[in-house]
Amino acid sequence: MRVFLIMDARDPSPDFGPTQGDERERLAQMFEQAPSLMALLREPNHRIVLANPAFRRLFGDAPIVGRIAAEVLPQAFSATGVDRLDEAFRTGEPIRITDARLPIQSDVPGASDERILDLLLQPVRDPGGDVIGIFVQGSDVTDRVLAERWLKSSFEIKTVGIIYWGPDFGLTRVNDAFLRMTGFTREEALGLTWQQLTPAEFWPASEQAVHQVNTIGEAIPYEKQYFRKDGTRWWGLFAPRRVSAEEVVEFVLDVTERREAEEAVRDREQRLRLIVDSATDYAIMTLSPERRITSWSPGAAKTFGYDAAEVLGELVDILFTPEDREAGIPAQEAETARRAQFAPNVRWHLRKDGSWVFINGSSNLLRGAAGEEIGFLKIGRDESDRRMAEDVLRETEQRYRLAAQATNDVIWDWNLQTDHLRWSEAMGTMFAYGPDDLEETGRWWKSKIHPEDRDRVVSSIERAIAGRDKGWAAQYRFERKDGSHAEVLDRGTVLRDETGQARRMVGAMHDLTPHKQAEAVLRQLNETLEHRVLEEVAARMKIEDTLRQSQKLEAIGQLTGGVAHDFNNLLTVIRGAAEMLRRPTLPEEKKARYIQAIADTADRAAKLTSQLLAFSRRQALKPEVFNVGHRIDGIRDMLATVVGAGVTLAVNTDCDVCYVEADPSQFETALVNMAVNARDAMNDVGELRIEIEPTSSIPSVRGHRASTGDFVAVRVSDSGSGIDAEKLAQIFEPFFTTKEVGKGTGLGLSQVYGFAKQSGGEVAVESAVGEGSTFTMFLPRVPAEVGEATVAQLREEAQGRGHILVVEDNEQVGAFSTDLLAELGFTTTWAPNADAALRHLAENPRHYAAVFSDVVMPGMNGVELGLEIRRREPGLPVILTSGYSHVLAQEGSHGFELLHKPYSIEDLTRVLRRAILDRSTARTR
Repeated sequence: MRVFLIMDARDPSPDFGPTQGDERERLAQMFEQAPSLMALLREPNHRIVLANPAFRRLFGDAPIVGRIAAEVLPQAFSATGVDRLDEAFRTGEPIRITDARLPIQSDVPGASDERILDLLLQPVRDPGGDVIGIFVQGSDVTDRVLAERWLKSSFEIKTVGIIYWGPDFGLTRVNDAFLRMTGFTREEALGLTWQQLTPAEFWPASEQAVHQVNTIGEAIPYEKQYFRKDGTRWWGLFAPRRVSAEEVVEFVLDVTERREAEEAVRDREQRLRLIVDSATDYAIMTLSPERRITSWSPGAAKTFGYDAAEVLGELVDILFTPEDREAGIPAQEAETARRAQFAPNVRWHLRKDGSWVFINGSSNLLRGAAGEEIGFLKIGRDESDRRMAEDVLRETEQRYRLAAQATNDVIWDWNLQTDHLRWSEAMGTMFAYGPDDLEETGRWWKSKIHPEDRDRVVSSIERAIAGRDKGWAAQYRFERKDGSHAEVLDRGTVLRDETGQARRMVGAMHDLTPHKQAEAVLRQLNETLEHRVLEEVAARMKIEDTLRQSQKLEAIGQLTGGVAHDFNNLLTVIRGAAEMLRRPTLPEEKKARYIQAIADTADRAAKLTSQLLAFSRRQALKPEVFNVGHRIDGIRDMLATVVGAGVTLAVNTDCDVCYVEADPSQFETALVNMAVNARDAMNDVGELRIEIEPTSSIPSVRGHRASTGDFVAVRVSDSGSGIDAEKLAQIFEPFFTTKEVGKGTGLGLSQVYGFAKQSGGEVAVESAVGEGSTFTMFLPRVPAEVGEATVAQLREEAQGRGHILVVEDNEQVGAFSTDLLAELGFTTTWAPNADAALRHLAENPRHYAAVFSDVVMPGMNGVELGLEIRRREPGLPVILTSGYSHVLAQEGSHGFELLHKPYSIEDLTRVLRRAILDRSTARTR
């Protein structure tokens, strides 16, 4: 809007030209209400004759109308030394003054302020064209100038980037700080868009910020990554705001170091968590200052059995034993950690299931950033096995020391790797060597052997160390401290590692000198008594031979009668069933029944021969680990049939730890024999009780001392007539029976006795006439965990087929065995003897999956063949079979699988397939 003011220089009142009436009033209102600064000056002194409210407000309450303008605004009109009002008046041209300073007196005494003005000096002319005044129009630009100053100073900030975006969000201005952040030059940066500077994964956040700026004028500060010029990335905190329709300003703070520090902290925390979670061998937990559990690692769950949800928030006291809780150990441990920053935690603790676990660990005080107590860190490791092993070692060493002190022998322990040799204290009492006299080396020991014996003894030691035999013994002369020699008997055992390498040798040296002296005295005595003794011995031997022959005849009579009776019964069944099977018209149902009868009768005949062999301890037992209670439950129905309907059978087999390692077939036979003996004692009417329980001792039986250990007791009690006291000593003798001749072999209880003794156990009997009898069979007990694992392994079904080398000297048995194996799906080759079998193996050693050999053969027997195959082909399975062999009875099976004759098809198939499977599994490892 253009305003023309005409002022009469002779009249101080303003004249607004030719306009009159309403028009003049309207112009006056516009003048008064205008937001810009307006004032009218008249000549000749440029006195203010009119000023609108906006102009007057600059001066507060001070009156300005009537004053000279140069006095009111001295810096505005003469800042450059030139009176700008005079220049406008003289030239008649408008003059613009920018950044004019107007001092403003502050309310604070001694302080002042200023306003910054933009002014336009417009000359006013009369109708004749002469300048008659100056119209001053302007605006207060203080806020804008200050903002521009602030913005300019902000642009110079070195830590905050400032960027301006144009209409299309391309950079229009950037400060040096932003250029340092990105590595661009100003020319390279200008024109770049946010898409070019922002990695794609951060576009959604940037798009949201653009939307907020376009809709509400600013965006919530957010963090994202930007590209540098070299392609690397940096993190920035961005705060954009729209400053005009065409421009957006954005402030950027480089937070890369903070983000990297946070990432490092998160990475460190994650690694720490991974370490804690993966350290399952260590129990790691944190506690509050009140000892409540605040964190719980997987290792802690594994060690104590609690899940995290079960213990978080609980007092850590639940992990301590009742004795430690009662003694206040948890609180004492916490106080020690508070006082010393650390407290050891090496003691037994309590698992969830009530079992004890030995923890070797510590409790450490945790403090916050300000040093305040925030809780405890407990770390520990389960060392129960080590602690128990140390306890066992201490007990063993204590027993060793006690044994060494109790014996008259010198106990020695020789480390073959270091040649270090330890001697017991008896070295001083027997040979007068003190600690300072002994050189604890094998070399010193050998030097004390008599020179005439040294080569022989040293050679025998070297052979024992180099060979596979563990035992060594030698008799030689050993030098005492005084130079004399003692005759000693030295025995040692070589201990080897899993590779067979000799590591240690432990033994005992016995001084034979007193024995030699006693022998000399005895020899002298024998010279005078020898003749009489020889005569007495000859007479006694003659009497014993006569008695022994008589006993043999009586035993043979009992044996033949009993065995003939039992075998005739068995043969009657077999012969009758065979004759019935010859009938062509016999129905299939009856054929199956007669075939089953023959098979059952053959099993009973096999058990009869087993009784004979078991009594004489010539039976090669096949021990297996089994649960006694489960085995008795398995034959309970058969026992009920054996004892008959008139006998009440009560069985209690509730025992989870009653595992033994024995021949299960012989065990069942022994149990049946005791049941039959009880039935006969009750005349088929009464009560028979069978009970089992674990026990730690065997009482004194038949003059033998009581013994301690882990055993399973199997008690068979009857309500029969009892046994006379004078017969109790005879009931386990072979062929002893109270039955009529031909009614029994007298081997039932003998088999029980033989089986128990050969299995490492014992049989005891308690009886009184008219009150019944109790037979207790003791068998060595196997730890429950070992038994359960072994039984579970035996239950697994073996799979596999292969080529079997059958070694059998009997042609009929060999042909039958090969046909039987072929029917079961195996490929077979038959060898009539061990030499032929070895030739087959030499021709094609990889051809055979297993060797199935009889034990008793002419020439090389089955055990010798198996040992030779083991030497040539260590991985080839060897299964032995025999009805009886003195080699097996005396030497054992040497670790080979043994199948007793007669054997069932199921047993043969199971043994072969399991052997083949074990070999296949070993190959794949």
